[in-house]
Amino acid sequence: MIVVIAVLAAVAFGFYVAQNGLSYKELILALGVLITAVIVFGGERGIRFGFVLWVLTLALGYRTVEWTKDLRIHPSEILLWLLLLCIFAHRHLLARTRLSLPWWLWLFIPFWALAWWPLVVGDAPWDKMLNEFRDFLLFIPIMIIVPIVLQRENYWRLLMLAFFLVGTWIGFMGVVEYWFPQVTDIFPAFIHAAKPELTDEGFVRAQFSFWGGSQATFICAMALPVALVLVTWWSRWYSRAAIVLAAGFQMLAIYIGGYRSLWLILILQIVVACVLRLQKHGFAVAALCLVIGVGGYHYIPNTTERAMTGLAALRGQPIDHSAQERKDRAFDAIDQAIAKPFGGGWSSAGWVHSDFLQVAANLGVVPALIFLAGYLFTLEKLFRNTRSCLRTGEHGDFGLALLLAFIAAGEHLAIQGVQVLPQMALPVWFVWTLVQVWLRRTSESTELSYSYAAPNFYPAANFQ
Repeated sequence: MIVVIAVLAAVAFGFYVAQNGLSYKELILALGVLITAVIVFGGERGIRFGFVLWVLTLALGYRTVEWTKDLRIHPSEILLWLLLLCIFAHRHLLARTRLSLPWWLWLFIPFWALAWWPLVVGDAPWDKMLNEFRDFLLFIPIMIIVPIVLQRENYWRLLMLAFFLVGTWIGFMGVVEYWFPQVTDIFPAFIHAAKPELTDEGFVRAQFSFWGGSQATFICAMALPVALVLVTWWSRWYSRAAIVLAAGFQMLAIYIGGYRSLWLILILQIVVACVLRLQKHGFAVAALCLVIGVGGYHYIPNTTERAMTGLAALRGQPIDHSAQERKDRAFDAIDQAIAKPFGGGWSSAGWVHSDFLQVAANLGVVPALIFLAGYLFTLEKLFRNTRSCLRTGEHGDFGLALLLAFIAAGEHLAIQGVQVLPQMALPVWFVWTLVQVWLRRTSESTELSYSYAAPNFYPAANFQ
């Protein structure tokens, strides 16, 4: 029956395309129907594989359904709630999985409800408030779904590969649009403004029109470290060559995206990777970065000026309009948090470009400290576990990839701000949840190994 339905749907879709043409709307609709059919009719396996397909929807970018002017629904969040609903319909999945939210999230959630007080006492923009609230709320279904999907160990590979493919597709399309803007004439329904943008310093910045904006490189910064673990899973030369080529596209996309903070994060990721793991392969990594850097410097003018303005912004002395505007928004949020330490309610601060400061202005100082503490605590634990795994040689590359991706996620939260749009928040929550699940698994495996050891084998077991 599923095959018959799929064939009939394909025929109907082909007839529609032949009559009306193909646009992004029809593509998203067809993709959504396909994933929905897999989830609903596929049972337990359909739910797990449906979530892998959900990861691929992160490549859709700014294609949303408008509810109101200030509230747009992304296809990814619709599929996310559908997955959660199907999981509750298959209760055995919940029974077999240990579900738990981190301690800081339990402390953080009550403030989400308290931040609705402006709507209760007065006439507040409910759609703007709901827009920010739901971007945090989406964290919970991801926290529930990911542990269930990852009960099958092989889905670690599928999820990581799907996320890497999303970053590769974004990088590839960004590079193609940048050097061949005439691609707009070939795919006018998918790409509208491929011509690069000229910044104040004269830097030629890519548009990433297929995704919807240069914020697409946020995903590339988190997906790029996955290459470290992919090359250990697929060791044949042609597989590794394809992974290196894909990583090159993503690095080049970050370069032409023009986000100076991402340049800094990329350098930090390379340094951390070389110090912790890539001593033997550091030369190859440095050579790849050098090729991309020299090539970009040669073909993209005023790269040095762009970098210098970024350094000036880091020193607190911005000399360009973009950095000055970010500084002003940050100080406005700090002033608002001082004036209203219990918060001004959802969406009261606007887009601060820093989620920690935006939470402080909207929800209050205490929830902002809880949110920041949750990230720092997770980062510190991830760093310790990664170093331990690298010493023992077990899952070290996997931990390192998650560590580098989580560092990039922290940069997005601290400097960019992702809570205003689901297409920006969902990749960050996805990486954070992968980290949480991996930390829980490594902790449980350590406890299990001690519990089954002989009393005199491990000093810790003897102590217990």
